[in-house]
Amino acid sequence: MEYFRMTYSTGKEIGRDFPQLHCLTQIYAHQLSAWEFPSFVPKLEFELNKTAKLTDVLSNAAISGFGLLMNDKMKETLSKFNLMKHKFYDAKIIIPKTGEEIPFNYFHPCDPDLSRLLDYDKSVFYETKWTSRVDIIRINSYDHYKELKSQDKKAMFGVKLDEIYVNNLFDKTLDLFVFLPFANSTYVTKRLKDELEKNNIKGLTFEDAPEIKV
Repeated sequence: MEYFRMTYSTGKEIGRDFPQLHCLTQIYAHQLSAWEFPSFVPKLEFELNKTAKLTDVLSNAAISGFGLLMNDKMKETLSKFNLMKHKFYDAKIIIPKTGEEIPFNYFHPCDPDLSRLLDYDKSVFYETKWTSRVDIIRINSYDHYKELKSQDKKAMFGVKLDEIYVNNLFDKTLDLFVFLPFANSTYVTKRLKDELEKNNIKGLTFEDAPEIKV
């Protein structure tokens, strides 16, 4: 199986502003977390920046994590594939020049337990200090990582992945997934990437992900 990292596009298709949006309801957006689904229904309203273009997926800096703001075309495309646990929330995009309000969707993937399904014997981890790479580190399990992290009083310790192997409990039919907190990327299969490109979805870019050894 071939995998890719999926990220926001920064090319000409998005215009001259990155991110493309600024948030009008930051009190809700800032409460969204990649680690859990919210206990409330978020009110998500954004305004398109003046020199940004409207694309199928729109970049923003208000929401942390791996979620995506997308139109119905992108949502319908994703619905054909096997995705990690997720929810969709209504969102609104306002076009400043006209005042037009465009309905959008916020895709919120969330399943921290996926990282428990890594093969810790085979996977290669490295330690970070203030996000800078330090050296290769042995991690025996997700609970081992949590134990090490609990000793980090200055919030400077982190762990990332050089090579990703999964165990037999991992669903290898998943077409989109993330491994919190060890990877900063959203991973997609080639079949999902090809479908997004076939449907001419704008606002995303893809890079090879040779680190995945599934």
